[in-house]
Amino acid sequence: MRFFDDKKYNKIFGYCFAFITVVLLVVLALFQWDTVSSFFRNILSVLEPVIWGLVIAFIMNSMVKRTEIILGKTVFRKKPHPKVARAIGIAVASVIIIAVIVLVIMAVIPQIISSIPGIYDGLVNEVYPAAETWLTKLLDDYPSIATAVNNELDNITSYLSSFVSNLASQLSTLLTSLLSFANSVKNFILGFFVAIYFLASKELLQAQAKKLIVGLFPEKIYHPIFTFTSSTNHALLGFIYGKILDSIIIGCICAAGMLILNMPYVMIISLIIGITNIIPIFGPFIGAIPSAILVLIAEPSKVIWFIIFILVLQQVDGNIIGPKILGDRIGISSFWVLISIIVCGNLFGIVGMIIGVPLFAVIFDVISAIVRRNLTRKNMPTETSYYSMAGVNIGSEGTIIPAVKESENATESISTEISDEE
Repeated sequence: MRFFDDKKYNKIFGYCFAFITVVLLVVLALFQWDTVSSFFRNILSVLEPVIWGLVIAFIMNSMVKRTEIILGKTVFRKKPHPKVARAIGIAVASVIIIAVIVLVIMAVIPQIISSIPGIYDGLVNEVYPAAETWLTKLLDDYPSIATAVNNELDNITSYLSSFVSNLASQLSTLLTSLLSFANSVKNFILGFFVAIYFLASKELLQAQAKKLIVGLFPEKIYHPIFTFTSSTNHALLGFIYGKILDSIIIGCICAAGMLILNMPYVMIISLIIGITNIIPIFGPFIGAIPSAILVLIAEPSKVIWFIIFILVLQQVDGNIIGPKILGDRIGISSFWVLISIIVCGNLFGIVGMIIGVPLFAVIFDVISAIVRRNLTRKNMPTETSYYSMAGVNIGSEGTIIPAVKESENATESISTEISDEE
């Protein structure tokens, strides 16, 4: 729609309208953050099954492709019908995903049920008597602390009474958490079916998406979009599968090491360590804390050895196994990895800590592509090393003047001094 006869004024009006819209959205987000965040949380809650479906379909897609290739080379002498091959590929990928989930549940639930009596006995027979003995000795050795405790005894009693009276609300909160968990399970199951339908018609959906992008954007924009989405897809897929493989290896090594050291709760702790290892940087610490508590309850004398073992295991993973599997798939520095985990973790919790790194990698890739394109238009180098303080000088008109290395400067100054002396 044109508001002015002159094309130039229409363009100026479009830029002004876009700028004002962005400013209003930023102001709204700053001064009405609770309302905006609540709005987006509600949208995410409604779209949770669709989001789960896209994530599951993204993971299953490579399995489906590999199954179709194997069917074409082995089972079918002629090229199989696309719908038949797709149906078999989806079925195989679904069976693999369901089998993994069932195996994890079968391995964890019996272990948790059988561990509850041991945890209870450890708390009652070991932890509680030891804590009581320590507290009694502390009060005997330091009468001032005993006096302070006696003075606060009324407050402690009133707090316990308040806690008992609020037990109903605590149970209500627990029930709400259970219902939320049940809702998440329901959304995951719905997402699984969404993934199946998405994989069954992915060519049509891809064609519709390409048609939409080509129809909305000019050629100089939609070509970079297609290139970026293709490279991002390979990078994210490599990162996700690499991180899953890395976590499986760490979980297996943890189980083997705990069996050798004769430690308790091998299956549960190995699963906790393996799952939390998916979270970069903070994952090992998140998994080590509850695991150390379990070991402390069962066998307090082995908790120090367990902590040492986990520290060594995470060092091996961070310096040998992880880099070997992941390589440079992330494409961002450790600083941005840390920032991505902190920001996305504060916004989306544990899920945000897991998806934060690949999400920031995508954003970083987009910004890098834009910067490279603009630098190329200005006939300026795109390598970051050229813009370091010791490696480049920027001329008055934006020209690049490469600086000379210190060693070369030193050599030239020495040769100059020798020639002056001669």
